[in-house]
Amino acid sequence: MTDELQLNISGFEGPLDLLLELAKKQKVDLTKLSILELTDQFLIFVKNHINQLNLTADYLVMASYLAYLKSKLLLPKEENTEADDLEYDLTKRLIHYNAIKIASEKINNLFQEGKDFFTRQFDEKFVVSHKIVINVTFHDLLNTYLKIEKNRKKINFHLDKNHLFTVEDGNKWLKYFFNKNNLEWENLFSYLPKQIENIILKKSAVVSILQASLKLAQDGKLEIYQSESFKNIQIRLKDNHGQK
Repeated sequence: MTDELQLNISGFEGPLDLLLELAKKQKVDLTKLSILELTDQFLIFVKNHINQLNLTADYLVMASYLAYLKSKLLLPKEENTEADDLEYDLTKRLIHYNAIKIASEKINNLFQEGKDFFTRQFDEKFVVSHKIVINVTFHDLLNTYLKIEKNRKKINFHLDKNHLFTVEDGNKWLKYFFNKNNLEWENLFSYLPKQIENIILKKSAVVSILQASLKLAQDGKLEIYQSESFKNIQIRLKDNHGQK
């Protein structure tokens, strides 16, 4: 059984491709062929090769169209108004099929890169990686760190206590608060001296006035309030300075 459709129709005998080639060269008029004979031979060929998928894929579409065309041609003439159009469409389809077949053969004959050999898929550039592995224990690292710390230049910090503020200084600043005789809440640190620029002295002043306010609150002379952590500390004079 041949794998190529052989036609014997209207005086032409040979493969379908030859028929199309002759039609292209205008040596055969496709419109003069018997569509019914072509359809019958085409359908028989497809039926005999139904299990060959490579052939079935190429011919099934055309076979279904020819079967539809045959059904139209077999109708009575008065009911078959589409027959002429369908025959003309079939001619166009056959010519179109031939053009696709020629184009596919040209594509298959084109150079195909990598068809007969495989190229390397990695970059030719190589990266050399150097990894230094130090084989030491935790005690080795600790001893080395202690040696470095021992040899490091010592920084001597000297704090001059004579230039720090005391609780008495805080009480002195809060005298302005008591002199106002105000029962409203006020910011404790608003009574710090404004002219202090040294950061250490500023911290010393904050500690001094805070200690003084705590002692005064303990003695019942003022109240202290803070809404939440790190917010301003508020103070106010206790009514009658704690006397009832």
